[in-house]
Amino acid sequence: MSYNYDQCVQSIQEHRRRAYAAAAAAGAPSAPHGAPDLEALQQSIDGFASLSNHCPMTPLLWMQYAHDTEALIEGLMVLEFPGGTGIGNQLQKMRARKEALETSTGILELALAEFPGCALLHLYYLESLADLLFTCEGLRQSFGESGADQLAIIDRLSGAFEAGYQAVGRGTHVNEGAIVSEVYRLHGSFLLFRVSAMVEQGGVKDDAATEAIAQQLIALLRRWSKTPMGEGSNDEMMQDLEFYWDEASSLILSSCADEEKAKLKGRCSLFHLKSNLWEEIDANRRKTSSLANVLSSHDDAVDVAMATEGISLPRNSIFSQQTDANAQPLQRNDSKWSQIVVGDAHRFLLGLGGSETSRAFSKATSSLQRTYHGLAKKGKNAELSVLEECLATYQYSLVSSLYERAVSECPTVEALWVSYLNFLRGEYIKPQKQQPPEQQKELASALLSTSQRAVRNCPYSCTLFEMRMTTLGLTSASNLEPDNISAIVQEATELGFLTPSREAMLHLRLVAILVVKRKLLSLVSLGTTLPAPGKDYDQGENMAVSQKATNGKVSCQPLNPTVSEEVQDLLEDIRDMYDEADTFLFKSHSDWSEGKVSLWKHRALTEAYVLCPIGHAIKKTADNDAMDEDTDATAVKEAMRCFEKLVKAQKPSHPDSWREYIVYVGTSQPDSIAAVASRLRKTRGLYQRALSSVKKAGQEVVAENRQSWMGRGADGMLFHRGHDTAVSDLCREYMEFERTNGSEESFSQAQTVVRNKLANWTAPAIAAALTAPVANGESNGKRKHEEESNEPAAMAEDDEEPGAHAKRAKVKTDLKQPKKTDGVHKVKIGKMEYPAHPFTIHVSNLSKETQDMDLVDALRPEFGAIVHAKILRQKHFGKGGHHFHGESKGAGLVQFEERLSVEKALQKDGELDVGGNLIKIQRSHLPAVGLVPPGMHRVNPKGGGKTSKRNKLKRENKMKVDTQMDVDEGGKQTAGSKETKNPATQPPPSTMLSVLSLKPRGMRQKPKINLEKK
Repeated sequence: MSYNYDQCVQSIQEHRRRAYAAAAAAGAPSAPHGAPDLEALQQSIDGFASLSNHCPMTPLLWMQYAHDTEALIEGLMVLEFPGGTGIGNQLQKMRARKEALETSTGILELALAEFPGCALLHLYYLESLADLLFTCEGLRQSFGESGADQLAIIDRLSGAFEAGYQAVGRGTHVNEGAIVSEVYRLHGSFLLFRVSAMVEQGGVKDDAATEAIAQQLIALLRRWSKTPMGEGSNDEMMQDLEFYWDEASSLILSSCADEEKAKLKGRCSLFHLKSNLWEEIDANRRKTSSLANVLSSHDDAVDVAMATEGISLPRNSIFSQQTDANAQPLQRNDSKWSQIVVGDAHRFLLGLGGSETSRAFSKATSSLQRTYHGLAKKGKNAELSVLEECLATYQYSLVSSLYERAVSECPTVEALWVSYLNFLRGEYIKPQKQQPPEQQKELASALLSTSQRAVRNCPYSCTLFEMRMTTLGLTSASNLEPDNISAIVQEATELGFLTPSREAMLHLRLVAILVVKRKLLSLVSLGTTLPAPGKDYDQGENMAVSQKATNGKVSCQPLNPTVSEEVQDLLEDIRDMYDEADTFLFKSHSDWSEGKVSLWKHRALTEAYVLCPIGHAIKKTADNDAMDEDTDATAVKEAMRCFEKLVKAQKPSHPDSWREYIVYVGTSQPDSIAAVASRLRKTRGLYQRALSSVKKAGQEVVAENRQSWMGRGADGMLFHRGHDTAVSDLCREYMEFERTNGSEESFSQAQTVVRNKLANWTAPAIAAALTAPVANGESNGKRKHEEESNEPAAMAEDDEEPGAHAKRAKVKTDLKQPKKTDGVHKVKIGKMEYPAHPFTIHVSNLSKETQDMDLVDALRPEFGAIVHAKILRQKHFGKGGHHFHGESKGAGLVQFEERLSVEKALQKDGELDVGGNLIKIQRSHLPAVGLVPPGMHRVNPKGGGKTSKRNKLKRENKMKVDTQMDVDEGGKQTAGSKETKNPATQPPPSTMLSVLSLKPRGMRQKPKINLEKK
């Protein structure tokens, strides 16, 4: 990227320190607007604007941006006025204040669109908007300016309060009760302001107006009592409720006529309203207290995690500020906000939430989702808990509010955005009977907004870019434009975070094609099926019923010309997108064979089953069903070309590529009798080509620098199955094809080829591939039945004696004979390949501070028991040849007790975090420790090498010589005895043995010379 986030923020903070240093030196730190350095302030605002163009800012940065803009505009407008304390100067200052507040509230609205779950941001925006209303009222009262702007601000403020309650007033901010209480107090002051304004404009003349004014306050007090809040806010609630009710009652009564009878009637009406209201509030408070106790457990865990990471909001110190006695209720208290928006040493609301905080939020959201989804299983008359009643009232919006709070604290954590989008998507795709149309539109808007914000905050995430494209396809199915999908891929390319990953860029292109293809299928399905509008392509259909009703034919209606033209445009768009992906691979990654396989497999399947059939049908309809054989061949030609590209994209080919090709050719419908036999011959030819071009099972080599496949397991667009499993399936399908469609000779040849292909792979799949009855003879063209053996055919025949059966039929094949090391995983180091150690993995991309036990603590809970783990370090030699370990090489070895642990670890390559780094996991050809775990033994144990065997022979020969000499000295065996010694069997003298048997190490052993032999 062309910018550095940390450097941008540090530069902004430096300009802000210089801007407000003058105000602090003048003794007015609580009123930073007083005399800021406007030049430095302008530089900080330019920095904010530059940062916001590159990436989304955090809530605190948005608040500081709005505050600096407000101070700069107000300061510049004040400089234009002459000094003095006259009325004209006061008017200009108030106008400057109004202009500055209008600009800052506009910036804060942008911030709330990005982070609607931040309670402190909502409060700052509401107080700034209320201050703008207070300024407008002052201009109206003091200088007689028009109140048109004031009415617009009242509407904005009313809507802002409602949005704030939906975001933070439903129980998702229990431990931020002090902030939520400030929002309710400000709303109460706002209602009192409106009542006071109505009184000044002529008072309330009838009971209906009195009831209307009172109902506004009653709605506020009811909502206040239903909001669960911690930190003692629920206990202080009644004092505030009493205050606002008494103030409103006195204003209403003061507006009544002077007659004592009217005032008495008003008091009685208000007394009855208050009595009924207070009973309801008491019941709500008891229920709310129980709900707060349930929700606070999750909030406490979040607070602990935020305190651990040092990003907690100092709520007590901020809201313990004493309010100025001369301040008006709607006027913003700048002394309270100055320590937040002026200070630069804060860590809260800066997007610094990490793994601890995100994990706490994930647990809280998961718990709420389980309770919410459990409501659907309960009956209508079932008894609900307080949390279930709350979820039944607010539905999905309560869970959504908690997610919004989570992403405002941890905006760069990908897992939170993914979980949030999955939840919204699950709600959106619910049956339409379970949600009204208004809620469907609201969910669609939330999905689009959330996917856009997720990509802006996590531009490094391939998963979020994918979800943004699929979300756009899901919510805009009727008016989806392929250019909008391609623009998302272009955006990911221009941002530059994903361009180093070729897997990510190809994956996004294939997902974009998939989204457009879904639009094409939906358009064709809804436009042709009967009865109109018909079923979509992703719905099920009963095969038996449809065949019975239509005699096996698909009942359809022709596409109207407009839809037909749109379908043809989509066909061209999809092929253009494939061509663009092919060009991307050719220019950027021309030697990446796996990527070419993924692209051509995707394109071949799309051409074979979607594009070619649809294009053929459209052309057939346009030509009034006048189709000849040449036209049919043309429709299949493009699909066959793509399949040929697929099987030739990689050498040796992947078995699954051939399997897809064979399935397409084998399932094609013959148009004549001759085509039936031709199809069988073509299928057999493809099987033979496939088995001659793929590697044998067990020959796959794992290179040290091989990159892992993209995608979430089998859900990924670039997912490839293991080579050995795919070879086994290909062999099994070939055997099944020859058993059902081949002759005795072709079946025997298939057995021989398959047996050779799976010769050295000792896996259970061999039995599945080769367990087939071997024909012993033919009778009237049919094979004789023979009971199948439980053992594989290859193993059974290998155990039999030679000559037991007739010679096997020789089949010409270019397959090489299997090697002894075919079934062993290998590790490539440079140009050499070594057998992989079955219990040990090689871990790289470690930090220099990572120790041995750090590896044990990180890997043992994930993969199982560990024998030993060690960090590879530099060796330094000192005096006398002694060496000591130096700094870490950033890599290590981990040896497990089970082989399965190694396979589990390899699947987590690039996903596991150790010491703040995502580690790379590969096989190792070296063990981590000399101790051998159970089941693993050395090939050549110590003492069993060539040198030890030679020494053993020497000892045996020397023992024979010594024994012979002892016998001669004892007289038991003399030279004149009848027994003749065979010189060839006697060992040479020890002196000769010690001299003549010596040879330099590394030379081949030569026959020893027996000097006694004549």
